[in-house]
Amino acid sequence: MLHVVIAEAEVELIPKSIARHPVIRREARRRRRRAEQMLLDSSLHHTAMRSLSEASRRGRPDIAHYTLLTLLESPLNRLGRLRCYLHTRNDEVVFIHPETRLPRACRRFRGLMEKLFAERRIESDNAVLLELKQMSLPQLVEQLSPERVVLLSEAERRLEVWELARELALAESACVIIGGFPHGDYRGDYPFAERVSIFPEPLAAWSVASEVVSHYRRCIAAGEAKP
Repeated sequence: MLHVVIAEAEVELIPKSIARHPVIRREARRRRRRAEQMLLDSSLHHTAMRSLSEASRRGRPDIAHYTLLTLLESPLNRLGRLRCYLHTRNDEVVFIHPETRLPRACRRFRGLMEKLFAERRIESDNAVLLELKQMSLPQLVEQLSPERVVLLSEAERRLEVWELARELALAESACVIIGGFPHGDYRGDYPFAERVSIFPEPLAAWSVASEVVSHYRRCIAAGEAKP
């Protein structure tokens, strides 16, 4: 089983410190919601975000959206060999049912995340599709208890993605951590994970996810085909 964690994803509700900014208040009136119930989005709120710390990397739910779509629609997930998790900058973790079908439109994805933050879980046909828990990344990995944990970053150790997939496929359970932020490095220090780079230049999170799950599927398929 391969566990993929989108870590430190820039998915958060609008902070109280900017909730009264005119840009935020306008959208809140239009949507008939309280500002603190809406998702922070740099494409909509960039003017209001100037006073926030680390403003240049915050408010990017689109990264989580595209990456989750890539993972959930992958053949590996359809085969039942993949589990996905979304870890946010505020140490919340979204547990995602493998049969979840996320909306394609970013606007609808934002609405779904807002509902999740408000209700803590999304259910359908007696199944919990999405569940939000207060949990750090180390706590999540400890709960998953994989044999191998790899954090993908601009690390000194370089592996071609097929080499990494081959190593991961040898484990009964492996966890790959992919950054859910637009640039820079992880904010936390995660000594329990082995840092690996799969390309000499930075890649979008969804490109990394696609590469990892596709090569992992080929490796397990080749292993299962052996007599």
